[in-house]
Amino acid sequence: MLISATTKLYYQNPYWRECTATVLHQVTDEFQKNWVAFDQTIFYPTGGGQPHDTGYIGQQKVLDVEEREGVIWHQIDSPLVSDVKQIQMRMDWERRLDHMQQHAGQHILSAAFAEEYRAITISFHLGQETCTIDLDMKELTDEMAKEVEAYANQIVLENRDITARFVNEEELEKYPLRKKPTVEEDIRLVIIPDFDYNPCGGTHPNRTGEVGPILILQWEKHKGHIRLEFTVGKRTVERIHSKHALLRQVSRLLQTNEAGLQEAVLRLQAEQSAIANELLQVKEELLSYESVELLRKAEPLPDRMFITQLYEERPLPELQKLAQLITNQATNAIVLLLTGGTKQQFVCACGKEAHIEMNTWVKRILPRVEGKGGGNILIAQGGAASTYSLEQIHTYAREELHALLEK
Repeated sequence: MLISATTKLYYQNPYWRECTATVLHQVTDEFQKNWVAFDQTIFYPTGGGQPHDTGYIGQQKVLDVEEREGVIWHQIDSPLVSDVKQIQMRMDWERRLDHMQQHAGQHILSAAFAEEYRAITISFHLGQETCTIDLDMKELTDEMAKEVEAYANQIVLENRDITARFVNEEELEKYPLRKKPTVEEDIRLVIIPDFDYNPCGGTHPNRTGEVGPILILQWEKHKGHIRLEFTVGKRTVERIHSKHALLRQVSRLLQTNEAGLQEAVLRLQAEQSAIANELLQVKEELLSYESVELLRKAEPLPDRMFITQLYEERPLPELQKLAQLITNQATNAIVLLLTGGTKQQFVCACGKEAHIEMNTWVKRILPRVEGKGGGNILIAQGGAASTYSLEQIHTYAREELHALLEK
């Protein structure tokens, strides 16, 4: 099937939102997706880090746009009527403008990093909420990021021209390119005079002032480089509005103004820490009382005592603490505590004079309950498969304990 290349109206004028196009071919692929090709299109296909445009072709919704061998294919939600020859295209302008802002903002930010710190942009990703670039640099400080952000926004405020043109390899040598083109034919340059000359096939506004504010959000080390997250244009404004709304809400809750938020939060942290320490002390006291009660109900064994208890749902660390409290008070005690809830778990502990290894005991229990666990000679723990009840685990544990004691 031979179809002539599609005329890319988005390169002639990225601001065109509607046009009439002639249907050349439509197919349904093996995944039951409907694709249509036209003589011309305003819809930009996915490529160069920029997502595809969306909108409508007639009454059909555009779901995806791809370029294959110079032909732009449009995925629509249902096939066009077979006798349709010409049809109206309407693009989602808000999405296109957002992509233009993000992409041009990335050019400006990358050029600012290159000029200020000779940091080359390795890759670019335009996400639904934020964008990222990977920079070929080892370290980035707050001061460096602030400096680059200020420089990038100065370029925006100067409202410089952004132009795009197709050049051949000979003409390419006249420009101080930030990176080499990835194609040898139909090389398209996006130019911000005296600042950035970048091979790029994406859509961009005509002037830097239309890009809007650039905001660096955060960064991290990633595979030996710096991955930097940022927003541009309307996304930046919306994020700032959201942050201010959150600050106002938190200020009302803490009964202070924005300037006093840090002090109020520090005060809350100190109060929370004090309360946590008090709760910990109270919990330890309650566990101590509970250990005494459990010791009173101990079963006598030859030269030892056995303490066991089943709990419907209780944190394992709490049971470990309780077991240690018991064995500290009674050095000849053997303890078995079990808890249910989201997991079936158990703790085995003993005093120094019980003369039995807890990790050995647990290793004998685990195969019988399809579980995993471990520990040392004084305390060990394990988890059982959910198909076993606490009562079953308790029975198996007692049987294995008696088998060990009889050796």
